[in-house]
Amino acid sequence: MDTRSPIWIALASNIVVASTTFAFRGWNGASAHAAARNTARVSALWFVVAFAAPGLLQWVRRLPSGIRLLQSFFAAHAVHIFTVALLLWSFERAHVTDHPARAAAIVLGGLGLVVVAVVTATLRLSRFYTAIHAITVYAIFAIFFVAFGRNPVIPLRLIPLLLGVALILRIGSGWRLGSSYRVKTAE
Repeated sequence: MDTRSPIWIALASNIVVASTTFAFRGWNGASAHAAARNTARVSALWFVVAFAAPGLLQWVRRLPSGIRLLQSFFAAHAVHIFTVALLLWSFERAHVTDHPARAAAIVLGGLGLVVVAVVTATLRLSRFYTAIHAITVYAIFAIFFVAFGRNPVIPLRLIPLLLGVALILRIGSGWRLGSSYRVKTAE
């Protein structure tokens, strides 16, 4: 698989989800809200894989690198942010004019958080960048965990379960199972 393929797959999959939602529901506010929700779900699934990458790479050797998977998540999330911006601009303009700071925080804050996570993933020059990367990745984890944990649609509450498994895989990637149980033999 080409190293850039996951990025294009993530981008295309979320564009298809958004386009399909608009095609079936029409061009209206309800459809834009549905497209924003649906693209967030696809983005969350890409994040689960990217977040679990350190642990998954031990089990699945042909998996793209963690940085490439994080970039794939960014591609999927960029489509989600675009869909939210489209929703706000086309159908919720009154909300934007009444609450401009909140609208900016939602669109620019969400995009900024993901951009910082992706950029600092490639800049492992210092502990500062590593710390910023960890903070942003775990902040994204917390946002998805809380948002989908409170979701009224019961099947979507499986996403926090997947996030929990991804967290275990991520934390467990540093563990060396079996190495501490070696029996020392007399030489």
